[in-house]
Amino acid sequence: MIPVLFCDSDSVYKNFPECDVYDLSRDAFTYYGNYPLICHPPCRLFSRLRAFSRADKKEKQCAFFALEKVRRYGGILEHPRSSTLWKNGGFNLDGSVDRYGGFLRSVNLSWFGFQCEKKTMLYFCGLSPKDLPPFPMSLIPPEKKISELGQNKRSATPEKMIKYFIDVIKIIKK
Repeated sequence: MIPVLFCDSDSVYKNFPECDVYDLSRDAFTYYGNYPLICHPPCRLFSRLRAFSRADKKEKQCAFFALEKVRRYGGILEHPRSSTLWKNGGFNLDGSVDRYGGFLRSVNLSWFGFQCEKKTMLYFCGLSPKDLPPFPMSLIPPEKKISELGQNKRSATPEKMIKYFIDVIKIIKK
């Protein structure tokens, strides 16, 4: 099983039997395993519009908890490219391997079938950059703009990306 922390209650991850999903009702902070994992911590307190967020400031701890787990056990942490987490979390922004063996890669969710352009940063830990499978690339412009999507669709992870993440976790487990 692949632990997936900080998912929405209606997450597509629940359609993948190899994923052990921690949504709000399951509370990701109760995860004490030691397996490579996938993390999607909330980003609103790290976003460009963070000043307007009404979220409890404690929500930021989700990202730091996820980061600690990924650095300790390997896995993937996903956050928007513009997130302040990348500037304040001790990351090598040039893509080089950090002291934890992790590295950042920039992707566009549209490459994975997302309906619009959404620039995202992925932090990988537990494998070498040369072992990372190639990202799917698409030069076809997306049909929609992010503002045209509802909140649930804006935060959804495309199935093609989930499959990619599962493949990466399998490489880490070897």
